[in-house]
Amino acid sequence: MVTELATEHPPAGLVLRSPFVDLASVGRFHYPFLPVARLLRDHYPLADRLASVKVPTTVVYGSRDSIVPPEQSRAVAAAAAGETRVVEIAGADHNDLALVVGEKLVEAVVELAERACEAPRTGGARGTPRPSPPPA
Repeated sequence: MVTELATEHPPAGLVLRSPFVDLASVGRFHYPFLPVARLLRDHYPLADRLASVKVPTTVVYGSRDSIVPPEQSRAVAAAAAGETRVVEIAGADHNDLALVVGEKLVEAVVELAERACEAPRTGGARGTPRPSPPPA
C-alpha cells in the first residue's frame, strides 16, 4: 500500500519492513496447492511499483521470517529504483520485537531520515513544503 502511494506522491525516503514481491508470491509460498493469483482480488505488486519510485529506500527484514520469506524482501530491494539499503535482522521472525523497536531497525530509520534530509529533492515530492498552520 505504501509503495502504491509513493508512486503518486513520492516521499523523501521509504522504509519497507518485511516487504513481499507481490501478494500472490507470498500466498504461493504458504499455499502451493492453491491457484492463489486467481483467488486474489488485489495483488499488491510491490516490486513492480517500487521500480518507478526513485527515492532512497531502506528494506528491513528478519532472516527467519516465517510469513514473508527473506528472499522476497531481498528481491524487493533489488527492484528499487532509488539508492537502497538492505538491513537483515539476524534470527528475527516476522512479528519479533527486533522488527518493531529493535536497535538495528531504529538505526536504519534514523539513517534513512538523515540521508533523505541531505539529498536534493529532484524527482522526489512534488510541490513545495507547506508552512505549518498558525497555532489555534
